[in-house]
Amino acid sequence: MHVLWKMAVSRLSDPGSISATVEAVFHEPLFLAVAALFAWQLVNWLRVLERSDLSFSQPITSLSLVSVLVLSALYLGESVDAPKIAGIGLIVAGVWFISRTDHDSGARSGLRQ
Repeated sequence: MHVLWKMAVSRLSDPGSISATVEAVFHEPLFLAVAALFAWQLVNWLRVLERSDLSFSQPITSLSLVSVLVLSALYLGESVDAPKIAGIGLIVAGVWFISRTDHDSGARSGLRQ
């Protein structure tokens, strides 16, 4: 194990291997796809924040926890027990309550022009 660690550190200290690694990473289609998805997510999030307050938008992102539980139960065989269902219920209730409020507080107070 100690020998493997030394080999890994020696590779990192060699500038040629770092550039080769970076070049290999940028030629990997999966990495490029994930990078494109992250960029799209950033642009999408900035567009959401242009139209609504963060206090409205951020809690709605917690719905991703619901989709992760559902997909992990369907595809990975994750067990879904009563505490998880109760947690999902609280998330959905919180998002429902928040969705009933104004999504742009500046619009009613006249702060945004």
